[in-house]
Amino acid sequence: MLKSEFLGLGGGAQSSVGQFFLDMSLYILGSDSTVDHMVALLYGRLFPLTYRRLLGGSTSSLSEECVRGAWKDSGAFGPYPKLMMTRLSRSLLATRVFLQALNLGIEVVNTTDHLRPGRDCSRALLRLWYCPHCQGVLGPPACRGFCQAVMHGCLGGAAEVQPHWKNYVDGLGKLAGAMRGEQDMEAVILRLPALIRLALKHAVNARSRLSAL
Repeated sequence: MLKSEFLGLGGGAQSSVGQFFLDMSLYILGSDSTVDHMVALLYGRLFPLTYRRLLGGSTSSLSEECVRGAWKDSGAFGPYPKLMMTRLSRSLLATRVFLQALNLGIEVVNTTDHLRPGRDCSRALLRLWYCPHCQGVLGPPACRGFCQAVMHGCLGGAAEVQPHWKNYVDGLGKLAGAMRGEQDMEAVILRLPALIRLALKHAVNARSRLSAL
């Protein structure tokens, strides 16, 4: 992403960007980090490289930690870190919530899929299965109400979940539909390389000011 325009940065910049994308993945999966912290870490890793290799600054009298933090006070990367924070906060949070909701749905499905009938339900099913009327052997088959009553007794607990499950599915659909524009994670991430390049160009254009830090 950076090799074509900023050869002088070397592999360290690529590694920093790769770590940033890894941090975003972990955030979506539920890490305790924040978007602002992840972006700050990215530019904190990039600035020492930028300062030494692109701006010609000397770090002999400065600690690495001091150089890492200097980009904020100096405004080295212009408005682009803040812009990244704003865009990513909306899209990554929406994706994180959506993924958490999906995982919750999977847990519910797995739980209900393995429900075992209770003793009363098992006896009712046994009577239903071996009842000649239900098999249509003797006389008219049992009324539909009998079969429904047995199933309602067996699935009563699961049936109570139905309205809540419907609300969950409807809410999930609305959330997915809202993940567009600034909340479309894919579209936002695809624009990140351009924002990082603009931030680095901003620093290079301010060489005379920043190299005197």
